[in-house]
Amino acid sequence: MLIRVAVIEDHPLMLQAVVRDLEAHEDIEVVGTAAHGAELHRLVRETFPDVVILDLGFAGGFEPVSAVKALRQTHPSVQVLVFTAYNNAVWVRELLAAGVRGYVLKSDDLSLRLPEGVRAVHRGERFYSPGVMERILSSREDAAFLSDQEFTVLHLMARGLSNVCIGRELGLAEGTV
Repeated sequence: MLIRVAVIEDHPLMLQAVVRDLEAHEDIEVVGTAAHGAELHRLVRETFPDVVILDLGFAGGFEPVSAVKALRQTHPSVQVLVFTAYNNAVWVRELLAAGVRGYVLKSDDLSLRLPEGVRAVHRGERFYSPGVMERILSSREDAAFLSDQEFTVLHLMARGLSNVCIGRELGLAEGTV
């Protein structure tokens, strides 16, 4: 199945690198790009993506939490993966609560695994880079949007356990993990 992706990134070289990386995978098609989050709704209406990769550029009055909430209401099947340099705990918590399924920091090595993140959020799974997981795990209150079981799985992931090991420990199928 082809995963249709729209990318919003304000740095031209970063946008070019992300698009090139994604298009190297046969199961991913970049259907549109934009340079600013304010173009989110227009881009989704015009390109019908399955997944949006969203950089958090705040210029021009763009407020990402409201934009993601509105997108989830008007296009609930579109999954959002944030790809940003912003690691503020408040932003992480608010965006995940708004419906973001993935949050990747550009500074983490995981940013090189964006195609994997696209596939995960397309399946309805969550996908976080290590820096974001640290933020989430720093306080159970910050992770209130996670169920107890999701929080436990995330904790085990942060310890480096594989999905198979986590499944065995919690009595879950690997696919469920």
